[in-house]
Amino acid sequence: MTIKVVRKCGKDNPRRWLQDRTIFACLSNHYLLYLISFQKEPNSALGGPYLAAHLRRQDYARNNRKDVPSLENAAKHIIKLLKKHKLKKVFIATDAPNFEIKELKDYLSGYEVYHYVPPKAVLENFMDGGVAIIDQWICAHARYFIGTGTSTFSFRIHEERQILGFDPKMTYNRFCGEGEEKNCDQPSVWNIRW
Repeated sequence: MTIKVVRKCGKDNPRRWLQDRTIFACLSNHYLLYLISFQKEPNSALGGPYLAAHLRRQDYARNNRKDVPSLENAAKHIIKLLKKHKLKKVFIATDAPNFEIKELKDYLSGYEVYHYVPPKAVLENFMDGGVAIIDQWICAHARYFIGTGTSTFSFRIHEERQILGFDPKMTYNRFCGEGEEKNCDQPSVWNIRW
């Protein structure tokens, strides 16, 4: 949106902004038109030549044991997907401690495994939330994405990939937890209505 739109909606009187609901409605309408200008054809995005996986660990893994796979089972699933999609690279977005990341990389030997560790300056500048957005952006642009069930982080990646025009079959996927391999519901597809 341009400053002209903001001025038009605010009628050049910023003091009215918090009191006049029509100003918010005007800005919302212009913003929706702005978003629609980015509309992509469904299934038109290909993504980079890598698989992206969001694997929650830490407190989530401790409190949702049935929804989270072991590192070994996650690696087996990733390898199966890499072979199916003829990919050699995987990006892992995770909150796992370093020893778990190393263990996962050991299970995935023979493949190129990437995990973003921000330099100190980036972490100080963007903080944890900004670094999470960097992880999400990398995941959103992968050829194939698999996430963690009921995770808001994974949900945001699903959303972004749909906006970008990715095939839902390459987007709405999740790791199955221990013991649910045979009965593992995948995430619901939420279509965007432009």
